[in-house]
Amino acid sequence: MIKSSVKTKQGLEPITAYAADEIFLPYVKFEKWNQNERTYEYAEDFAVLDTETSHDALNCGWVYQWAVKWRGIYIYGRKPSELIALLKNMISKYRLNNDRRLIIYVHNLAYDMQYLKRYLCELGELKVMATDTHTFLIVDVSGIRFLCSYKLSNMPLSLFADTYAEKYKKAVGEIDYTVIRYQDSALTASDWEYMFSDVACQYDAIREYLFINGYDRAYKAPYTSTGFVRMNCRHAAAGALNWRKKFLMGSLDLPKYQLCRQAFMGGITILSFLYEGVTVRIGCNGVKKIGHKDFRSSYPARQMMDYMPVGKGFWWGDITKENERFVLNTYCCIFMLTLKGVRVREGVTAPYIPSSKCLHLVNPLKINGKVVYADELTIAVTEIDYKWIKKQYVADDHFISNMLCFNRGKAPSWLKAEVMKYFTLKCNTDKKTKKYSWVKSLLNAIYGMSATAICRDEYKFDDGIIVKAETDYNRQINKFYGSYNSFMPYQIGVYTTAHARDALMTMIECVGYENFLYCDTDSVFYISTPENEAQLQAMNAAVEEKAIKAGAYVGDKVLGVATDEPDIEAFRGLHAKCYAVEEVGRGLQVTIAGIPKKAIKWIDGVPVEKTNAEELGSIDNLNDGFVFRHCGGTRTVYIEDEAHIENVNGHETEVGSCAIIENIEKVLSDTMWTRGADYTMMHIKCEESL
Repeated sequence: MIKSSVKTKQGLEPITAYAADEIFLPYVKFEKWNQNERTYEYAEDFAVLDTETSHDALNCGWVYQWAVKWRGIYIYGRKPSELIALLKNMISKYRLNNDRRLIIYVHNLAYDMQYLKRYLCELGELKVMATDTHTFLIVDVSGIRFLCSYKLSNMPLSLFADTYAEKYKKAVGEIDYTVIRYQDSALTASDWEYMFSDVACQYDAIREYLFINGYDRAYKAPYTSTGFVRMNCRHAAAGALNWRKKFLMGSLDLPKYQLCRQAFMGGITILSFLYEGVTVRIGCNGVKKIGHKDFRSSYPARQMMDYMPVGKGFWWGDITKENERFVLNTYCCIFMLTLKGVRVREGVTAPYIPSSKCLHLVNPLKINGKVVYADELTIAVTEIDYKWIKKQYVADDHFISNMLCFNRGKAPSWLKAEVMKYFTLKCNTDKKTKKYSWVKSLLNAIYGMSATAICRDEYKFDDGIIVKAETDYNRQINKFYGSYNSFMPYQIGVYTTAHARDALMTMIECVGYENFLYCDTDSVFYISTPENEAQLQAMNAAVEEKAIKAGAYVGDKVLGVATDEPDIEAFRGLHAKCYAVEEVGRGLQVTIAGIPKKAIKWIDGVPVEKTNAEELGSIDNLNDGFVFRHCGGTRTVYIEDEAHIENVNGHETEVGSCAIIENIEKVLSDTMWTRGADYTMMHIKCEESL
């Protein structure tokens, strides 16, 4: 037993914590719950677990401290074996088994489970639900169900606690992880305070988050943040007249689904090659204003206003030049497009075709991952994508095959009602409250729900590691459409993003390729002129008219219109996901994939916090070769090993598999161009349309 304290939003709260071998486990009631056509018993409360780890170079890592909060009691230990003893005690005390379960949340389950999985084998067979070899959603063992509270909230623990915890607060930046700590190292009062504060705020945040979402028990709740809106939409769909019949009418067999999956694309992110490594500043080179516009709730807007595939999909057959235009203008079309001798038109600074989605690509030249030219390519597209490819590219020849067609219609009324329910709630919620974050996340999650893959690779726990299992995709398809829990047509997700790309490219055309600076999914930076502002105003007027007809508005807040972001004085970019702006009132703001907005590093025993903008220093320093040392980010090294005792630098240590997180330096590189022999590739003469 030790006396410690935990951080609260008002100060500190003293606590008493108990070692794993001295705890008397409290009573908990078990309740019946029907799940997947079976009846289980679940503990009415949940526990939370957190660990602290250390490592020796990149050779091995270990848990040196852990804590559990259960029924208001803090339990602690230093070694994995002590945690296993606690779990064995829980299994015995509560008579846990595959049908009688207790939930334990771990924030970032993938990380902690890498350290613990070999030890957990002592409890029994591990059954997992995973999305890859190191990403767990569920780990079951002998009645203990481990869930990930990061997946539940989609937030780091500090933000999760700040947003939802009623009382407790995470300790931040108080542990110097560069110091190697062993399982027999003396720990300070601050070390224990940090540990116990983590589980205190984690439990507090989960409980409040579940309550806000309408769940009084963890076992009733979804496993992921997207799951909450899925539950709500499932109930709405179940109450819609004849929806089950309509849903099954649009069911996909495996070949149709695979084509839809191949055609699914996300947002477009690209920097104009004209302004690569150039600081565009107001008052210089005739620039009078730098615009930045963002679509209001772009994906929900598309589902409210644009046409969607409805009914049964059918294969069209041969596409000839005579019937191509009719088919493309009449139906929702998903097909394979092959282009030969394809090249981008002169003046296009935001090429459309992503090289990563090409199923066949011969001798390409790329900018920001977008195809500039290629001897030949094949890509799965919708008719919406094809429209922009025809506008932006010329080709010596083109072929269309595997044409899957659906009738055009509207998104189901229950889905639009859910979109407007959350959009209305968002508009009427104070941005300063934690409820606003919750409502916004639910609105955004509707798209995530509609784009969730039907078929996924399956994984299993095999001899201490997670490996890909043999997957029967036909079985998954049949299970999906055979389940009354399924209600969302995957093809709606395909068209939601296609229409969003169409809106983005329309905005880019309005500002003009010569004025376009940068775009990312639903926002555009550009050099403002009276002419393009007039074009944007006309675009917004057309969107507003369409939205009002669709009922996609709340007061003066209209879905899908391009709204002004904070004014900026300067913009500079190197490539996609790498740019900086000088924002009026906020100064330098830096956005670079893999570079955190701020980081804490321990220097001479003192935590030093620095933002990436402070480290960059000046917008003009955003150059090829600049090194982020403080905010460089991290990389994870995975090591697989049996659980055993090892002498590490004179310390007897329980070690096994581990995930060593290493701070790294990040060197900016100019990845704008994939160099080719022809350095004049952007000066191609305009030729006939496809």
